[in-house]
Amino acid sequence: MIVLARTRLSPRGGLLSLTEHPLQRAGAWAIAVLAGRERPSEVTAADLDEVAGRITADVVRAAVAGKDYTAYDWWKVLFAMFPNSEPTHAGRPRDREALIGTVARFFLPDLEGESARPCCFCGAAASVLWSKKMLPLFDSTKAVNTLPPATAGWPVCRGCRIAWWAMPYGANVTAGSATVLSCDEEAVERAFAAAGCVRTARVRSVGFSSLSADASPEAVTLWVLRDHASSSRPVAATLWSFKNDNQEPWLRVSETRIAVVGFLRALPADPEAHRGWRTLQRQCNRVDRKGTVVRLGRDVVARALFDSVNFPPDQLCRELSHQVDDLGRVSASTIRAWRALYALYLKEMYGMDRKALEPVTTLLVDWIGAEKNPRGRFNEYRKVAGRGFDLQVLLMGACARLYLDGQKPPDVTRITEHLLASGQEGHRLRGQLFFEVVAELVGRGVEIGARTTGAATEAGTETEADGPLVGVDADEDEEAYV
Repeated sequence: MIVLARTRLSPRGGLLSLTEHPLQRAGAWAIAVLAGRERPSEVTAADLDEVAGRITADVVRAAVAGKDYTAYDWWKVLFAMFPNSEPTHAGRPRDREALIGTVARFFLPDLEGESARPCCFCGAAASVLWSKKMLPLFDSTKAVNTLPPATAGWPVCRGCRIAWWAMPYGANVTAGSATVLSCDEEAVERAFAAAGCVRTARVRSVGFSSLSADASPEAVTLWVLRDHASSSRPVAATLWSFKNDNQEPWLRVSETRIAVVGFLRALPADPEAHRGWRTLQRQCNRVDRKGTVVRLGRDVVARALFDSVNFPPDQLCRELSHQVDDLGRVSASTIRAWRALYALYLKEMYGMDRKALEPVTTLLVDWIGAEKNPRGRFNEYRKVAGRGFDLQVLLMGACARLYLDGQKPPDVTRITEHLLASGQEGHRLRGQLFFEVVAELVGRGVEIGARTTGAATEAGTETEADGPLVGVDADEDEEAYV
């Protein structure tokens, strides 16, 4: 499933190379972090010996652990990547000394001589052949044999062999899958691997059940991009999530656009948008009946900044639009914050200025506010707010009504072609327009919902002074990666 890298024999200065293979690359960074080196090229033979020894000890400890022990959770991680290897196979020996010898042989130095072949990842001389049981994402269960005739496996050099088994250390792992990151900025890759090494150390120590809710790989990536890419050129990052157990291996790829870094940079500088970001994170939190957090809003919002083949782009816009399905549960101050967040996203990702929507906003607010009971007209607009053709019909009717009532409707011709388009641009603009209209109605004091006085919750209070929409806001800071 993963294309092999280079195949020609090539000399190299160091003992560990960064290749274009995302999983090997993640493992090389994990080795550098575990060895305390800045880059894989700085890793020495002694470092490789030490890391190989640590991996061997951890693998054996997990392989012989009973199911009630925390060390068994690390075996689950390894099983999700190397299900048919000796230490993860169901028929593995439970003798510690025997397993130590078996695993240690995985990482022996290459033999010199005519038997050396080019490593299929980095091109260095390799005397060891590995089959798919030692390499994740090589062949599905439907593939009987993809090796060339009379071939025992793929040549893999010592550095790459250790990198493959070090890869889980620097990944964001669950009990059944792992996620690694690749990026053009090496500092971003190293920081992601370092965060993974810290977390997987806790997994090996106390197991998954004893860990507090950890950040998703998407949240960690945004944190790393903000802190490490802000001082250099903007970059994109790609997440590779996979599972390789004996059921059916799968691979999911998601990535950020380069413009996401600009959005992350601009977010703290826009207080209203930043408050909208934090409010959206809290709004997306989900707890079960026992009060246990089962979904962190921070992770949901972070994932919305990633693109994948499984979901349409601009998930952040879609999440914001989803949150205002019930305006009775959203406060006026939250609407203003989400309007600013939506606008900042469109500005940084597409260069759109929300002022372009002012004529249409004015038209709709004038039309809605002209009624003695504006709720009916607002609901008319709300029903068609997301549909280009129906919105066009409503705008034509609103223009005609204002003109017949003696008012001069604003000129909306410059923006309507984009606003009413059927593609993604139209969807984005119509979403922003909805927030603009609601916020402007609030600003003018047009009542489209019931006022509340002193309605309180655990999060805070909403009073009549904050506008006619019902809801509450909690403006306290919370720990977040962004």
